[in-house]
Amino acid sequence: MSGRPNDNVILFPKTVDFYQFELTRMLETERYGEAIELLRFLLACQSQDERVQEEWHALLQWLQTMFPEAHIALSDEDGQDDLTEQDILREHLAGKVREDSGYTDKLLGMLQESHSMENQLLALGQLAFLEDSRINGKLAEWVTTGEQHPMIQYKTLQTLKMRGMSGMLQLRKNGETILVEVEDTPSDFDQFPSSINDILERIQENSQTSNPALAYFAEETWNEFLAFVYGTSTYRQMLLMDRESIDAWAAALHFVLLERVFESGDRDEVFELYGITNELLFQWEQAYRIMQQFATATFTGRLRD
Repeated sequence: MSGRPNDNVILFPKTVDFYQFELTRMLETERYGEAIELLRFLLACQSQDERVQEEWHALLQWLQTMFPEAHIALSDEDGQDDLTEQDILREHLAGKVREDSGYTDKLLGMLQESHSMENQLLALGQLAFLEDSRINGKLAEWVTTGEQHPMIQYKTLQTLKMRGMSGMLQLRKNGETILVEVEDTPSDFDQFPSSINDILERIQENSQTSNPALAYFAEETWNEFLAFVYGTSTYRQMLLMDRESIDAWAAALHFVLLERVFESGDRDEVFELYGITNELLFQWEQAYRIMQQFATATFTGRLRD
């Protein structure tokens, strides 16, 4: 997402609802730098709701005032500020434990008992930095018992990897039983194999100029989709994609976003944009079906009027 003006981008009500959801989740999980970046993007777009624009402007000013380190980190390219923020968070959490000996158990309880995915993500974000030898075993036991939300499963694997755990875990995910190596879990979304990241790049190539809002949605949605399918048979199939298959997946995500978020979309135009021929139609239909399953599970509550 660039910081360039997007005067040609109009945010419609359902699009605004989506962004409001994203902002809420970023704030609840203390991702203040990402919230600042998103607000800058939104304020460069046109909105039909002046009240929302005023709220976003006020929120941006408040974040930049209250969290200057997050504001500065956006312009940092060497990653050193991120390491400093991790050190600060680790020390802050150590202080919490010194003040409350049951703090770790409270976080584990929040993760295991909460029905809020935001609270679960917040708990995992803190458990990753706590010095407690019980945490790895507790997390591994919990994530392998029953079927958790795919995003929470993925974040739990990331947390275990960050804490230095290795080895194989068996999970229930999207109706299948999967085996994953903890140490193989990508620490960030840009660490997925190049063939996977090429799908997002194709969408950004085709929408960065003509539809910057869709380019942003594509990045956010693609990251959630990767968490949704990671380790499944669908993911293993995607690892074997050729160039044409990448176009089919990119076209499927592009079209689903147009349908679900922008309430528009012409399939023939999308096919022409990505070069989807009759030979690729079967692959596109498979990708589109899986994308629809993901969108139904992910977007339904988010975009409800």
